[in-house]
Amino acid sequence: MPDSSTASQVGPHAGVHATAFCHFPGTDPVEIHKVIRGELGEPNLAVFPQLAQRGVGADPLGRSAALVADMGFDLQPHGWRIAVPDGIDARRARSLLRSDENLLADIAGAEKKHPERLKTTVTGPYTLAAGLYLSGGERVLSDYGARRDVIEAYAHGVAAQIQRLAKSTTIKHFTIQLDEPMLPAVLDGTVPTASGYRTLRSVPRSEVRAGYQQFTQILEDALGSDAAHLVANLPSQDEQLVERIDILHQAGIRGWVIDPAGLGHRQWERIAGLVEAEGQIFLQVLEPGGKAPGVVDGVNTILRPWRQLGLSLHRLGQLTLMPRGSFAESSAAQVIQTLGHITGYAQALEQTRVDA
Repeated sequence: MPDSSTASQVGPHAGVHATAFCHFPGTDPVEIHKVIRGELGEPNLAVFPQLAQRGVGADPLGRSAALVADMGFDLQPHGWRIAVPDGIDARRARSLLRSDENLLADIAGAEKKHPERLKTTVTGPYTLAAGLYLSGGERVLSDYGARRDVIEAYAHGVAAQIQRLAKSTTIKHFTIQLDEPMLPAVLDGTVPTASGYRTLRSVPRSEVRAGYQQFTQILEDALGSDAAHLVANLPSQDEQLVERIDILHQAGIRGWVIDPAGLGHRQWERIAGLVEAEGQIFLQVLEPGGKAPGVVDGVNTILRPWRQLGLSLHRLGQLTLMPRGSFAESSAAQVIQTLGHITGYAQALEQTRVDA
């Protein structure tokens, strides 16, 4: 089943493109959309922006909690609590989310060439279970039944959001980035309890694999075989990165956000295997606001390990370039400058692929 889970397969648009993380600075989503549409319009992969500086409910965890279907939540001193009646902060989170969805529909509808693709970002299901709390005060992750129910409801909620966006826009192909910074701690049993005096028991690998299989299957059943493509964003410097990748790959994930900095030979070999298995690599290539190499040097930095791994230049179409980190703390000028460099690298790599 995992190898044929088309909800998580690579999208149909061959070629090297540019994209970004979805986190941006400021509080004005209209201005951020102008930047995104200007720098990441077709054929690149535009994103659905998130502006956490707008306050409570705009943060990644609160925004993802608002997607959990048929479950209320509220904000307590220790964090977001699930499966309770909606509090005022939950209502604000839902309102911000729907407002952003409506704004996207307005902006997409006003474009001369209507967009067909979009990348969204949500908290990964196990990071969500580690970050949300039950009514008794402990983490959702601590209870098998609770984490199973919340993750299932979350999958339905994510699917429902994609359905809303597809209905209100011309967008038909969605890339859903699942941010899983807590997955290593979930698997290794190092997530602290609510008291902080001990850690929660590790979640079995088999359960995580099955949970992801269910997550991808719910999306496929709701959206069809070609609407949503899942991309896992794991901590690239995790010593057990290859094992984490294997678990999610067996569950059907075929897209991966990779930061090449510090990767060893074993990690690179695994990435090559993912490419050969028709996976999509979202490669982080430039620090926001950092000094950017010229096009020739930037492209060679990407091509060097590609060639060393023996990968065909024809497979460059499975590569999408993005910044090394989000724009949450960047200025608007840094956003534009960084994306300009990355789109330049992508265009040059695409020409390399075409000429191969």
